[in-house]
Amino acid sequence: MTRARWRVGLWSGASLVVLYLVWQARGALLPFGMGAILAYSLLPVIDRLAPVVPLPRRMVKIRRGIAVLLIYAASGGALFLAGYLIAPVLANQVAQFVETLPDRIDAARLTVSDWLRTYHDRVPPEARERIDGYTNDAANAAADTLTAAGRRSVDLLTGTLSMLFGFLVVPFWMFYALRDRYTAEHNIMMGVPSALQEDVANTLVLADRLLRRYIRGQLLLGVIVGVAVGVALTLMDVQLSLALGVWAGITELVPIIGPWLGGIPALIIVAGTEPDLLVPVLFVYVVVQQLENNFLMPRVQGQAINIHPAMVILLLVVGGAAFGFIGLVVIVPVTAILRELFWYADRRLAGATPAEAIARASERAHSPALTPATALPPPDDEPLPVDEAVSGDERARTAVD
Repeated sequence: MTRARWRVGLWSGASLVVLYLVWQARGALLPFGMGAILAYSLLPVIDRLAPVVPLPRRMVKIRRGIAVLLIYAASGGALFLAGYLIAPVLANQVAQFVETLPDRIDAARLTVSDWLRTYHDRVPPEARERIDGYTNDAANAAADTLTAAGRRSVDLLTGTLSMLFGFLVVPFWMFYALRDRYTAEHNIMMGVPSALQEDVANTLVLADRLLRRYIRGQLLLGVIVGVAVGVALTLMDVQLSLALGVWAGITELVPIIGPWLGGIPALIIVAGTEPDLLVPVLFVYVVVQQLENNFLMPRVQGQAINIHPAMVILLLVVGGAAFGFIGLVVIVPVTAILRELFWYADRRLAGATPAEAIARASERAHSPALTPATALPPPDDEPLPVDEAVSGDERARTAVD
């Protein structure tokens, strides 16, 4: 066996071990996944803020560290101000909801009894038997689902300590990830054979830009939808309106069907507390969903994903069935990235150079032209702008600490 094959086996074995460990620790790594999303969204801000720090260019790590600390301070201040303004209102909503919950439950039970009485009076016995059978089957399926969910909750509790520890250390992990991003890229590229460095760098460029635009777009959509729903429900005097707005913003991470998922808790709460508001609240979520799909998403996301809505829905079904809620969140961007990598590999196998392959990828996506593989700046120098291309000769001369 040649040295090249031994090296391939070494890297393949190491990759399999890493993937196995990540899969086994997937619950504890959830906080780091959330931190990675935030870090990815903040990278452009850090890249632009670091050069403004009045320190010598060779002190790039210190400059980026100061930039990260400034972002932390600004974010912490914004969260403190939001908590100071919103926390009393949210606490009052929760207290009012808990206080009136027994009366609301009695009223809901009476309403349901009236509906059942009307149902038995107007529906023929034969049809009623079929409907009751379907209802019992659905109830049994729901019970089985709840039982399975309870078992998963017990399993989750066993990893709660690890997850809590993860949330505590994520800010520190994000600090080093944001500060030392270019050093990490250097280390990765040094482990890649020189013949493949340009292709690996190009694939990282494709995945990085697509994923970054997707995450920033989804976070912006989540903020817009969450604020819109929270304000609308507050004006309608719906209980727990702020919490429902936050939930609507979180479920916006799920493309296409996110607004509908966000509306289910609101409809349940309104049906049990203010049945007269059921239709207006449903109207609010329909309007938000239509605005999100037809106006906000095309403008915020642009051509970052470029997947037809019908295919998105099919992907969501597959991702949800295979991986649960996490699959709903990641299936669309992962598919988009794999699609671009597939076409890049196809162009390279057809004889295109790395520069030609990535240029054609940018033309196909109808996005600003992607540059050929960028050289990674040395850790003791100023990071290059995201869109600046550097030749392969310059990459070869790049030194690593």
